[in-house]
Amino acid sequence: MQQLILLILLFIYAGLGAYVWGFWQNRPNDHYPLKRELSILLPALLLHSLVIFSPILSFGHALNLITWLMLVMYCLGSCFYPLKGLQILLYPIATFSLLLALLMPGQEYQYSISTLPMIHIIASIFAYCLFGISTLLAVLIILLERDLHRRKMSSLMRFLPPLLSLEKLMFQTIWVGFILLTISVLSGTVFSQQFFGYPFQVTHKSVFGIASWLIYAILLYGRVFRSWRGKQASWWVIVGFFSLMLAYIGSKFVLEIILGRSSFTH
Repeated sequence: MQQLILLILLFIYAGLGAYVWGFWQNRPNDHYPLKRELSILLPALLLHSLVIFSPILSFGHALNLITWLMLVMYCLGSCFYPLKGLQILLYPIATFSLLLALLMPGQEYQYSISTLPMIHIIASIFAYCLFGISTLLAVLIILLERDLHRRKMSSLMRFLPPLLSLEKLMFQTIWVGFILLTISVLSGTVFSQQFFGYPFQVTHKSVFGIASWLIYAILLYGRVFRSWRGKQASWWVIVGFFSLMLAYIGSKFVLEIILGRSSFTH
């Protein structure tokens, strides 16, 4: 049943992606029918939740969870912020993630988590999702700046919100994600004994997790004190997210898919 739901969702997200892509290419100046899109996305997210809230954690489930949360944030955020254009990248990524989840579900196992480790996990996952959205915004900013420098009025420029709006939203997302990532890093390092019952260990995950925190800290410092913006700031966002994904998804992929071992560690 879970595989069937994932397959249905894959076609729904792929169809939404194709619709948005076609609208962007052929009618970038027209009013975008957001309500029509959300009327399809919301039931899909409810269906998606059936395979998210389960006592199973695996590589495929981790991809599902992050994809679902990013889509939920997009769906809710669209009611308050100009997010038109984000779905150009979000739906293909969601489709690809579901395809990976179908082809490489990973090792599934039951788990039980106490309250303190759950704080660490929730903060980490929401930070990953927020940074994922900020990274998509960074890619759009880079593409938009490229067209601006070429003085080319492309369909992308006509479809996307203004550059300053995208940039403001990107940094708002990064600030919230950075607070959550700080909670995750502190709970996984300084307070490891209290949260997990054993002292901090230097691992692949912890090294890349701390590295990503430092990258985002430098980015925010540059934004506040050096007025970093545009392409310069966007590339820092992309590098930080790449490091973050190496810490989480990368370690789960290597352990479960390549080595065939359990990856449920902090």
